[in-house]
Amino acid sequence: MKTKIQSLLQQLNQGLVEREHVLKLAMLTALAGENLVLVGPPGTGKSLVARRIAQSLSHEGEDGAGYFEYLLTKFSTPEELFGPLSIAALKNDRFHRNTEGYLPTVRMAFLDEIFKASSSILNALLTVLNERVYHNGTEVQKVPLQALIAASNELPTDQEELAALYDRFLVRVFVDYVGANNLPRLFETTTEPTLRMEDMLSAADLARVRQAAEQVVFEPALIQAVQDIWAAHKEAFKEDRRESLSDRRLKKVIHLMRVSAATNGREAVDLSDLMLLKDCLWNHADNVGKVQELVIKTLQRHSRQVPQAALARLEGPGQKNAQGQKQAPAYELGPDKKTLVPVQSSTAVALRSTTSLVSSSGGGAKKTGAVVKGYSGSGTADDPLLIQTVDDLMDLTRPEVGQKGYHFRQTNHISGTVSAWPTINFSGTYDGQGHCINISLSPWGGSVYILSELKNSHIARVKLEGTYLSINAFNSIVEDCISIVDLGPFHSGKRGGILLNCHDAVLIKRCFVTGTRSVDDIDFGGIVYGASSSTIQDCAIGHMTHRGFCAYTMYGDVCVNSSGSLLNNNAYIDSLSCRKTNLAGTPVAKERFNQRYFECTLNWDFENTWVWSKKDNQPDLLAGITSWHPTSTIEETAPEDGEKLTVDLLTQQVTANIWL
Repeated sequence: MKTKIQSLLQQLNQGLVEREHVLKLAMLTALAGENLVLVGPPGTGKSLVARRIAQSLSHEGEDGAGYFEYLLTKFSTPEELFGPLSIAALKNDRFHRNTEGYLPTVRMAFLDEIFKASSSILNALLTVLNERVYHNGTEVQKVPLQALIAASNELPTDQEELAALYDRFLVRVFVDYVGANNLPRLFETTTEPTLRMEDMLSAADLARVRQAAEQVVFEPALIQAVQDIWAAHKEAFKEDRRESLSDRRLKKVIHLMRVSAATNGREAVDLSDLMLLKDCLWNHADNVGKVQELVIKTLQRHSRQVPQAALARLEGPGQKNAQGQKQAPAYELGPDKKTLVPVQSSTAVALRSTTSLVSSSGGGAKKTGAVVKGYSGSGTADDPLLIQTVDDLMDLTRPEVGQKGYHFRQTNHISGTVSAWPTINFSGTYDGQGHCINISLSPWGGSVYILSELKNSHIARVKLEGTYLSINAFNSIVEDCISIVDLGPFHSGKRGGILLNCHDAVLIKRCFVTGTRSVDDIDFGGIVYGASSSTIQDCAIGHMTHRGFCAYTMYGDVCVNSSGSLLNNNAYIDSLSCRKTNLAGTPVAKERFNQRYFECTLNWDFENTWVWSKKDNQPDLLAGITSWHPTSTIEETAPEDGEKLTVDLLTQQVTANIWL
């Protein structure tokens, strides 16, 4: 089916200029049985796209017309769309239309200037678009419509009476004039594609796609990604009444993503299918770019680096994208180290998002030399800049070091007392390798926020002792970290075990907070104090020793203040005092607060990242492990010239998706 669709799209695109993307979305929408609206000025080929999609659907053996097309005006009447009234029926005091050949009897329809529909047409059109039924007098008539493509020169902004009609169009696409660079192509002779019957999509093909889509799996990680997009959309447009997402739209986009996966020959939805949401979640033209940005940023947070060289050798030659470039398939080695399994459905930890934090070839990676004065390493994933001393850590304050997106690796425990800590704004990738950071201020021994601002970054496997990671975090991932709180009477006002505030799509997962607190510390936040438009998942608050007595002290919450954020699958030991809300997480009895709970319920990796401390009866980070890949036994060779050891999963999947 994938091959047939690709061939069909190529034929339908014959003679069209800059309409490939529009054609693809129209075809996908039709396969999903949904509706599409094309928005753009006259003369941009909107009706031509609709006719070609209709041409691709086989109507062999069917009665009646297969395609209906009409231009609506404010004076259009129901007869023009749904058929004339039956005179014979009227003589018998019945209201009935002769619908044969009109909209209620066709498989494919195109309505131009759809938003000029009169109120007499509107109500009947709503049920046709959504329920695929037409109320013909007292008779409920099933409509065989596979898809309706509509066109308009403008969107129905500030017209509430058209809001319901507009919402019926799942996919919205702008169509503009051909760009100046491609104008010469319009001088070429245009020939219409000639499709053979076997090239077309038959009713059996459509049924096969529908059945395959019903079997497509939505992995938990992808469900989480959709939820994150929904939360980010809600936060981004909380002041914009023009933008809202209904439950109906969610159900429909889920089906659309499943159809995308099925027609790509996959049994599970992947990140590329979620990219289609950028054309489904906006209402006003002003917000198209904002929606696209939040979708892409959210998917980038859920993406990860996957090994390219090993997969290319295992998959064999010939894996190329549309531009003829080599690409890695979205597969990894299974537990048997031999069988390739889909990345999204695998339980292996090797290719999780943290892969980008470590060398894919362990300690034997090729060194390319120092590129930053004062540091060892070149700042790449394979040859990161090494953090070995307090000076290395403090020197991140230099913009040319801490804000250039370099990869860093901490090589040992770092501790010390300083009179002042610099302001560090960080953007990059930091792998703590399970080592500690314990910095205090003299003379009072106060605590330090290592980073003032964390932006577009990825932090993992950092153990903070009496120290906090960051004041403000934006668009970043923080995972597999520990905060051991040790607050004395001079720490009043210190909040948050990992972060103080996180904003704008921060993902915090598999982090742990424990330690000792004092009587003066009110509202201890646990994982993060204030979270906005972010996600906190699979985190836990452990046992907290209380120094002194304080009747009003609150602690144990995963998050204290949450605005538009998603808290999912978090827990705290039930001996803690907390607010007893969803911000605290799930209370867990101390007898069950063990390795099995963390490993099986919170999804922590106790083979390569974590270890259970029997002494403290709580999780601890494995220290000094360069790579925790189950697949690290694969012998890696140095990359060929220009070839990367890893490839971004989102990029690879988008490249492989025929609809993108």
